[in-house]
Amino acid sequence: MSNSLDFLAGGGEMGALMRAKDWSKTPFGPVETWSPALRSAVGICLGSRFPIVLYWGPTRALLYNDAWSPVPGQKHPWALGRPGAEVWAEIWDIIGPMFDHVMNTGEATWSDDQLLPLHRFGYTEECYFYYSYSPVRGEGGRVEGIFTAVTETTYRVLAERRERLLREVSERTAQARTAEEACTSAIDTLARTPVEAPFCLVYLHDERSRRARLVGQANLEAHPDLCLAEIDLSAPPEDTTPWPLAEVLASGAAVSVGDLSARLARRLPGTPWPEPIEEVLVTPIQSARPGVPHGFLVTGISPRRRLDAAYRTLFERVAGHITTAIANAQAYELERQRAEQLAEIDRAKTAFFSNASHEFRTPLTLMLGPLEDMLATAPPGAGPLRIEREGLERVHRNGLRLLKLVNTLLDFSRLEAGRVRAVFEPVDLAAHTAELASIFRSAMERAGLTLVVDCPPLPEPVWVDRDMWEKVVLNLLSNAFKYTFQGQVAVRLRAVDAGAELSVSDTGVGIPARELPRVFERFHRIEGQRGRSHEGTGIGLALVQELVRLHHGAVRVESEEGRGSTFTVQVPFEGSRATPAPHLAAVSRPPPSKHAAAYVQEALGLLPDAPTPALPEGALARAAPVGWDTSRERLVLADDNADMRAYVRRLLTDAGYSVQATADGVEALAAVRAQPPALLLSDVMMPRLDGFGLIKALRGDPSTADLPIILLSARAGEESAVEGLEAGADDYLVKPFSARELLARVEGALRLAHLRRETNEYLRRANESLSARVEQRTRELDRIWNVSQDHLLITDLQGVWLSVNPSWRRTLGWREEELVGRTSEWMGHPEELPRTREEIARLASGVATARYENRFRDVHGAWHWFSWKAVPDQGRIYCVARDVTEDKARQAKLEQAQEELRQSQKLEAVGKLTGGIAHDFNNLLTGISGALDLLKLRVSRGEYDRVDRYVSAAITSTQRASALTHRLLAFSRRQALDLKSVDMNALVSGMEDLLLRTLGEHITLRVRPGARPWRVYTDPHQLENALLNLCINARDAMPEGGTLTIETSNTHLDERFARREEGLVPGDYAVLSVTDTGTGVPPELRARIFEPFFTTKPMGQGTGLGLSMIYGFIKQSAGHLDLESELGRGSTFKLYLPRHQGDAEGAEETGGEAVRGAGETVLVVENDPAVRMLVVEVLGDLGYRALEAPHAEEGLPIIQSSQRIDLLVSDIGLPGMDGRRMAELAREHRPKLKVLFITGYAAKAAVRGEFLAPGMDMLTKPFALDVLANKIREMILTPE
Repeated sequence: MSNSLDFLAGGGEMGALMRAKDWSKTPFGPVETWSPALRSAVGICLGSRFPIVLYWGPTRALLYNDAWSPVPGQKHPWALGRPGAEVWAEIWDIIGPMFDHVMNTGEATWSDDQLLPLHRFGYTEECYFYYSYSPVRGEGGRVEGIFTAVTETTYRVLAERRERLLREVSERTAQARTAEEACTSAIDTLARTPVEAPFCLVYLHDERSRRARLVGQANLEAHPDLCLAEIDLSAPPEDTTPWPLAEVLASGAAVSVGDLSARLARRLPGTPWPEPIEEVLVTPIQSARPGVPHGFLVTGISPRRRLDAAYRTLFERVAGHITTAIANAQAYELERQRAEQLAEIDRAKTAFFSNASHEFRTPLTLMLGPLEDMLATAPPGAGPLRIEREGLERVHRNGLRLLKLVNTLLDFSRLEAGRVRAVFEPVDLAAHTAELASIFRSAMERAGLTLVVDCPPLPEPVWVDRDMWEKVVLNLLSNAFKYTFQGQVAVRLRAVDAGAELSVSDTGVGIPARELPRVFERFHRIEGQRGRSHEGTGIGLALVQELVRLHHGAVRVESEEGRGSTFTVQVPFEGSRATPAPHLAAVSRPPPSKHAAAYVQEALGLLPDAPTPALPEGALARAAPVGWDTSRERLVLADDNADMRAYVRRLLTDAGYSVQATADGVEALAAVRAQPPALLLSDVMMPRLDGFGLIKALRGDPSTADLPIILLSARAGEESAVEGLEAGADDYLVKPFSARELLARVEGALRLAHLRRETNEYLRRANESLSARVEQRTRELDRIWNVSQDHLLITDLQGVWLSVNPSWRRTLGWREEELVGRTSEWMGHPEELPRTREEIARLASGVATARYENRFRDVHGAWHWFSWKAVPDQGRIYCVARDVTEDKARQAKLEQAQEELRQSQKLEAVGKLTGGIAHDFNNLLTGISGALDLLKLRVSRGEYDRVDRYVSAAITSTQRASALTHRLLAFSRRQALDLKSVDMNALVSGMEDLLLRTLGEHITLRVRPGARPWRVYTDPHQLENALLNLCINARDAMPEGGTLTIETSNTHLDERFARREEGLVPGDYAVLSVTDTGTGVPPELRARIFEPFFTTKPMGQGTGLGLSMIYGFIKQSAGHLDLESELGRGSTFKLYLPRHQGDAEGAEETGGEAVRGAGETVLVVENDPAVRMLVVEVLGDLGYRALEAPHAEEGLPIIQSSQRIDLLVSDIGLPGMDGRRMAELAREHRPKLKVLFITGYAAKAAVRGEFLAPGMDMLTKPFALDVLANKIREMILTPE
């Protein structure tokens, strides 16, 4: 042992401490006795700037460097040289077993962010480390100590954990809508991280009462006296409270409280740590107002961490998140209150318009109805009569104008309330728009204006709500007419992009530039603007904008004051369509406009000298006599307005109906129940019981459920009508209405009621007939159910049996009550229960069962096979099962017979295989043994002249045995393939001379290479052997001569072709074809031609393995072998190999004379003594130093030693641990060790590329010794 202390040189403080320490008093002993391994490890440790500690010997005593010295804290430098169990007593139960594992097994270990509770600063501290334990080996490979590289990750782990906690607090509090929710969300989050906050409380501060109110707490349930519901912040200092909230309020900063156990006279558990909590931090939850916090956050401090700046910052940031959440919640609450106020205003406005509508429409009905009657009966006359008629017409015209205004206000109110439902349909928008515009032509011409309508057909229909589109067009035209005094108004429609564009242009007064942004605002009017009238509500253009938005479109205006304006509307072709757009020819033309007359009448009224507008056609027409016998019909009328009640009653009475008028819903309900009428007319809004309540009462009474009901209402709009119809009304009539419309609706409802009664009677009779037929069919089905030999079953979707037919009892013997009410699992075969459950689940999901088989046990314990068909329908599963037990028995017997036949065929094939192998190998062994016997005899006599002849004979027999072995491996698909990218044209061309010599002069060889055959990824030597075998077989099939053709080509095998061959994958394939003109293969022999040792040649002419070898090689290469043959005309063998997309590979270097070594060391691991002896002898003769071992258990210790090893030569099929596993373990100790495998057969090595790692190669036994020598030299010289 060297006495030099150079290894302790340097090393900073620890180097000085080690040099000064008396090591004889430590487990290490005097330095002079330290082993080389220890000296080397200490030198590396002291010279490293990375934290390193050594644990040495049985006591795991410590040696460490300067970088590691802060880790033990106050235990430094005491820890130097002391046993590990003394230094780390608090964690020895964690790290001790890990040290033992490394020392005992020699396997390194490591850990990431390992929690180690260290006691290094006077308290148990939560610490985290990354470390690795590596064995340090001495002489003989024995582990002497452990080399440990350490990094403390405590601060990173804590920082990441705290960032996660803060992120969760932020995310959870962000959803809060009140201050209380923000606080409780923070408490819940902190409660899930007790390592940071063993307990917590949150108090909210009430500035007016100067009190703090508890919002919530976590982990203090067992200490209610510490969770005071309220704390008086103005109490005197002597009034003790658990937490110093008043002090925090006064200072505005966080305050910590220590020595908690003494202060509270109890120990608060530091969950999850066993030590009690000794410190608390109270943090203010600041607000926007200095000195007035929102509240206070009280948190316990972990007993295993000290309250440093980072720990304080954590809770300050938590309080900051709560502050932000409270501010957001307060802002949200203010916004919610504002939204509620706005919504209340909107509700009030909507209610006002709705009530105004009702209040206007009822008097309008009473005005317009009698006016129309008077105008219809008043004679034209002259003088006073003419003046009287003109007055009536003026009153009627302005009544219609008032009705239009009411409708417009109501439309806008409904739009703003979101109660308008658009009904989109495909419309020929060009024709519809042109027709609407043309209605204004007479008014335009009377005003001296030119109306230009340019609406060419569009390429497809446009999906619009016709009623809304009419209002858009009519409003824009009315606006243009009002502000245009000369020139023209132009209406144009074009297809642009994916929609239609409508423009309405005028040459009117225009709009000032400052007013353009506000044109579409509701109730906005331009003061002082010249127009045909100063009247208007200012909502026409606002209504246009809202209607266009409902069509997913947009409206804009361009205007120049004094020169006119252009309003442009764009709507998409497919704005809200749900079905494919029909062709334009299939789109019906829109009906006449319902709104145009009112707009035109208003426009004509703006002309100073225009003649009195004609009333709308039919407006003054008297109610025509109905084509209905009304004398027997009694009606009930309910309306709270006496005038309206009298007016409607008079109209109905004049039409011949008997009418009972009532003042509200209660009276109407009593009248209906006293004597059911033919029809009820009811107002919607009435005292005591409104129209909807009346409908509900009548529809709930079976005696009046079918009574026809018409609702009369001032509430206009589609949604109001829908509401009435959904409530149960048969019709909905909006005020004001004409006498003609009222009578038509009444007659229609009565006719419909009469038809309904006739239909119900017809259905009643039909139902009686159908019931009789169903009863008959049910009896027939019952007979089928009872006598059927099939097993019928109905279950629910969970598989519970609901109904069974008698066949089940006849077969299984179980009574119906034993089967119904539960699933079949109690009598099902245990092996099939999972499949049965899956099948029931599939049926429950709606998938029918075409065929399913399982077994049920009968009352005697015997099993019966059933074949099922089942269909799910309306929550039930309908099943038909057939007992196939006898079929299964017959099938089992058939399969047994087939299996016996297959076994017989296998035994026959094995017999042939065994006999063939024995025959061929006996011949070869005879040649080898005979040659060796003669060689021994001649050598013993000193006769050396014929020695070469005997050696050549033995070698020839050996080569033939090797070839036979390769064929057997190829047949069994177990040969080791050396896969390369192969050009088949080049391969065939390279073999052409060999094939010509093999075939002889009587065979004509034709080679037809494909234009550009795809490359294949295969073993080129095996492919050459396959081609040579096929050519030899073809030669033998043409004894009298003939033609042999070799072709290459490309093809694609589709799925249908691939399904014919198991394991064949559809795709691109290169094809090598060999065609002869020989005798052909008889059809009865084609199925057996690829069997081993099957041959049609005479005895001694071939082994019968050629084609089976080719077949095995092609299958191993994921290809396909096909035979086409015609007796007497020849055969074609086609080899299909998958296309390879890779590049060409360089040509192999050919072997030559064995290359000598230069003293390198080769380890040979081979269990066969003869092979091992030969390899070692060859290595010695070639100048290598050879080490040998019979198996991996002896080879591994040599590899793990310090001896030089340049190459490992190993058999793969070693006993115990195989060669490949041994190579993997060897590379753990020698990562760059090169490995050469020698093998006779190894299933795992069938494909070299998948078996060999970089720096590995393989030779297949038997091999020539010069090939072995060259391969060894090649691997040793290959750069790492």
